Parts: sequence; structure tokens; C-alpha cells
Amino acid sequence: MGFVHLIACAVEPAPPAPVDPCAVALAPAAGPLSAGAAGLSPVEIAELRIREARMTGDAGFYSLAEAAAACALRRDPADARAARARVYVKTQFHEFGAAELEARAMAERTGGWQDWLLVGDAAMEQGKLDAARAAYEAGLQQRPGLQLYDRMGFYWWSVGDAELALQYAEAASSAGSPSDPEPWAWALTRLGWLHALAGQPAPEIELALALLPDYPPARFARGRIRLAAGDPGAAADFRAVGATVEATRALAEIEPGTDVAAVLSQDPRGAAIWLADRDPRRAVALLDQERAAREDAQTLLAWAYASERAGADATDVARAAIATGTLEPRALLHAGLVLRERALLARALATGPGLLPSERAAALSAMAALP
Repeated sequence: MGFVHLIACAVEPAPPAPVDPCAVALAPAAGPLSAGAAGLSPVEIAELRIREARMTGDAGFYSLAEAAAACALRRDPADARAARARVYVKTQFHEFGAAELEARAMAERTGGWQDWLLVGDAAMEQGKLDAARAAYEAGLQQRPGLQLYDRMGFYWWSVGDAELALQYAEAASSAGSPSDPEPWAWALTRLGWLHALAGQPAPEIELALALLPDYPPARFARGRIRLAAGDPGAAADFRAVGATVEATRALAEIEPGTDVAAVLSQDPRGAAIWLADRDPRRAVALLDQERAAREDAQTLLAWAYASERAGADATDVARAAIATGTLEPRALLHAGLVLRERALLARALATGPGLLPSERAAALSAMAALP
């Protein structure tokens, strides 16, 4: 008995059987577009799951898309559509460096606009602004349209040109079509949000919700606008978005008992920003991990703010990050708080719904304490 027991303990357990991506991809899955999945090829299923993820905000559909792309590439390693789907999912899962290398190899091989778009997306997240602009412009030469107009608008917003950002956002919205409602709803939401940040009406957000009534980005944007206006209807919008850090944190501004800590695993950067005033060392640790994948201005300024709260001097990082020109309200707030600059705090406050009420209070308190 003892000998058998010892032998049994010495035998390593068998490794788990590898998961067949085709079995995962071709299995039924509930989703808003799943009724149309029957009979589709693996690459078509990958593209459908990506659309479902964008429509619902549920990252689980990206995992299904990843499996479907892997299945398609197993059957045909030269399938360019499947390779693009795989790179897109890598970007969503914050594998930005790998996504950029793979997308750039495809772009240099094919010169296709979709590949340059993917290069630009991965570069933007890593703070490689010049590389992102070059990639987007290469894509625009191939195929002007909603997707690249939208990206160029975000690029110009990230480098401080609000006028050009608005022009590109308007071009993206004008290029939309009800035959492909999700990208159009995204472009309309972005345009409406830019108008709201400038203190202007934002009817585009309601147009987006007319296309897709529960579209998470539009519900979140409308909720933020309502929250800034003191409209209690904001709570319903935030609940409709789901268990994201940003929506839950915004809901907590209305309902203080909301458990933000329960959703922190959904978004490391968002979690760290919320934690910076509560557990700054943990926030810095999260952002150290995030910086291994992305070095955009928002991430750097969040890290600088958390580091300052933890007792470290992060002014050099904050100065370098704000020098990119970013116009993101929270980035301006973090820079103003770290650098103790009244002008940056004032610019953040001028964005209307761009700051949560608690963030506005922090900015006003900091300004009052400045000499």
C-alpha cells in the first residue's frame, strides 16, 4: 500500500488536453448576432464576434473571436482576414507590442488600409504618436472612410488640436451608414462627446442610440452628460453599460454605496485611477504592469498621479506626458494635480462632463490651495 501510494504521488498529472479552437469557434454562443452565425466560415464568425463585442461591451466575445481566427488560420495560414481579426483582438487584450509587429508585417506585405489602421491603433496605445499618424495616413491614401477618419480625429485630439479632431469626427460621422450601424454609432458618439466637452449640445449621442438603443459607449456618454447636469436619469445609463470600472465609478457618484471594488478586475488602468486616492501603492503596482504594454499620455499621467499620492516625485514623467498635447480631461486633471499648475486644472474644469463631480471637487480644492 505504501509503495503504491508513493508511486502514485510521484507520477505527474497528465497535462490538460489542448483546446480545439475550431470546437470553441463553431459551438453555439448567445449574442445579438448569433442567429446569423449558422453556416458561416470561421473567419466570418471571428468578424461577427468582434462586432458583438463592440455592440455589447462584453469582452467574452473577443475570446470567441480569437478562437475563430485561430481556427481559420489553422485551415489556411495565409488567410489575411483571419490574421487581421487576430491582431484586432490582441489590441483589445492590450498585447500592443505584438499586435503592432504583426500588423506592420502585414501592412508592409500587402499595403492594405486595414493593416495600416491596425498598426496605428497599436502604436497609439504605446504612445508612438508619430508612427500612429504615419500608419493612419498610409491607410487614408488607400481607403478614406469612417474608420480612418475616426482614428485621425483621435490622433489630433491626443496631440492637442481640438479643431482638427472635430473636423475628422464630423467626417467620420458623415461617412456612416445604417447598413453597418455599430461603426456609425461609435462615430456619432465620439462626435457628440467632443461637442459636449466643448460645452455644446450633443444630439449625435441620441442619434447613436436610435441606431443601437443599448449601445454601451453612447449610454455611458449620455450618462456622463446627465451626471454633470444633475439629472438622476444618469444612473439608468450607467447600469445599462454594465459592470465596467468607469460606469460603476460614475454610478457611485450618484449612489455612494455602489461597490466599485467588485469590478476592478475589468480594467487595470481604470482600477488604478480609482485606487490612487485609496491605496496608491497598489495603484502604482497596477500601472507599472500597464506601462509594460502601453505608454500613452493617459497611462503615464495616471501613473504620475498615483506615484505622487504614494510619496514619490513623478513631475518629470508628468511634464513629458502632458507635452504630447493630450486634451483628455482626466489627463489634464492628473497633470494639474501633480505639477500644481492652475492653468491645467482650469482646462480640465472647462470640459464640462469630462470630469466626474468628485474630480471637479478635487480640482477646485487644489486650485484653492495654490498660491
